[in-house]
Amino acid sequence: MAATAYSPRSLEVRRPVPGLSVLTHMSAGLLALPVVTDVAYLQTTILMWKDFSSWLLFFGLIVAGVASVLWLIGLVTRRPGPTWGSVGLYVLVMAAAFFNSLLHAGDGWTAILPWGVTLSAVTCVLMFLAALLNRRAAAPLTLRTA
Repeated sequence: MAATAYSPRSLEVRRPVPGLSVLTHMSAGLLALPVVTDVAYLQTTILMWKDFSSWLLFFGLIVAGVASVLWLIGLVTRRPGPTWGSVGLYVLVMAAAFFNSLLHAGDGWTAILPWGVTLSAVTCVLMFLAALLNRRAAAPLTLRTA
């Protein structure tokens, strides 16, 4: 019996970009919490909540920027990860969060009501749709037989 020679390419496994999942989920959390802090500000009118929203948006945009670089690396190197459609939605999320951050830089009540809360909610809905699209693309197709 002849020995089979294995090449390194035949044993290569395509893995996702390291840190991509962690940064994506971290940015989703940081960009979703401003809805909660905006509502808390509307209920209490304590400026601390507006500042929390601004800080969450700022750090969420930083983490999302690093994650987007990793998404592009994964897409270019054809590693498993987000699809082009979900990356496009993530870009829309970052654009909405950026404009939301600019709105939250305003002064007091007018920074939050009505457009600050609205953009925070739009950001959350877009993130949910991107996650749903990414999950459906990553889920294996199952065929049911009767």
